Amino acid sequence: MELRSIQDWIVRRQLLGTKGVADVASFGGFLKQYEIALDPDKLRSYNIGIADVFKALEKNNQNTGGAYIDKKPNAWFIRSEGLINSIDDIGKIVIYNTDGGIPILIRNVADVRLGHANRYGAMTYNDEGEVVGAITLMLKGENSSAVVNRVKERWSKSKRHCLKE
Repeated sequence: MELRSIQDWIVRRQLLGTKGVADVASFGGFLKQYEIALDPDKLRSYNIGIADVFKALEKNNQNTGGAYIDKKPNAWFIRSEGLINSIDDIGKIVIYNTDGGIPILIRNVADVRLGHANRYGAMTYNDEGEVVGAITLMLKGENSSAVVNRVKERWSKSKRHCLKE
């Protein structure tokens, strides 16, 4: 899961900034996600519906778009990211306040945990077991040799960056 997160959030983003690269598709590993396992009995006891939980989550973790800065050949998108950073943050989200002013939190009606998305395959390398990898897609009309060289150069820099962390 950790390697897949590095692939998706560091390596992929750096490769996407390479001239001539259209997309980077990741494979292998476990795709991290946060899971909220609602307890139906607790929901009933607080008279809370699933829609109330969804609304509270949406309100507290919205990503909003801003604008973009276009500096050919790159464009930088400006956005504001939600406030949730951890499992504990999810548990502290207020669904509603009782008439007495007591907040009912997600953790009061659910078990919040780290999980992974359903997998439909795995990626292996020789006999070393499972690995994480990617396929880099080139923009139509680009010089494939030049793009491959730029990707290799960027990959070399990314690898050094990841190893330092």
